[in-house]
Order: sequence, then C-alpha cells, then structure tokens
Amino acid sequence: MEYIKQKPQYSFLIRLLKGEDILLSLQKFCEKFTDISAGSIKGIGAVSQVKYGFFDGEKYLENVLEENLEVLSIIGNIAEGQIVHLHGIFGKADGTCIGGHILPGCIISVTCELTVTVFEPKVIRKLDPETNLKLLSLPEKM
Repeated sequence: MEYIKQKPQYSFLIRLLKGEDILLSLQKFCEKFTDISAGSIKGIGAVSQVKYGFFDGEKYLENVLEENLEVLSIIGNIAEGQIVHLHGIFGKADGTCIGGHILPGCIISVTCELTVTVFEPKVIRKLDPETNLKLLSLPEKM
C-alpha cells in the first residue's frame, strides 16, 4: 500500500454546458489553472453521447453509446501535469446502467455539475512496467 496525507486547499464548482465534452473540458480547465497538481473530481449531469473504456489488462476496450443518459456519478482525480483520470456511471431510461473509464466523446446534453477539490502536496503518476499504465506514485509505504 502507498499513501499520502492530503490537505484540501480550495474547491471549484464547475458547470459544463450543452455540447461540451466532459474530459476535454476538464483538461482545458486544468490548463487554465496550472497550479493544480493534485485534486479530486465528482459530478452529475446528463449526456447525449458517452464514450467509455474498460481496461482488459492490456488495453482499453472502447464503447460509444449515442442516446440521452443521466450522469449518475463521475469520480476521478488530477495528478501532476494536469493528468485528469475519470470514471463514470451512466443511467439509461429503462433503469439499467453502463460505466467505465471516461474518454473524450462524452457530450453534455443539458448540463454537468462538477466539484474539483484541489489538494496539497502534488501527486505524480509513474509508468508501471507491469500494466504499462501511468499509476499514482505515492511516497509513503505501509
């Protein structure tokens, strides 16, 4: 186990508008606020299209669904270099859900309300040779 004690510094409340892309908008937000090197993200809303992935141990399997969906939950984090990592659960009209890793292509249909909590100290990601993914690298070990 690795860990780091985080101290909340401040938060942003963000509203994405119809037609905006969730992931690309958050990446643009981080480009504007370059001092953010660690943070957590949560949100709700509605989309007209969702593009999500499932990591099968080697690569992301991508799925695209074009229909009105409720964003039941977005959760994620920000690490040094403004790396935004998001997962989401999306609800269909029949009550079933889909979800996974949020990719560019999740398009807002009405609105998306997000909270970004900024933390100190910074958090970095390092390439893990076993998975070939950039995973959180935290300084304390247990």
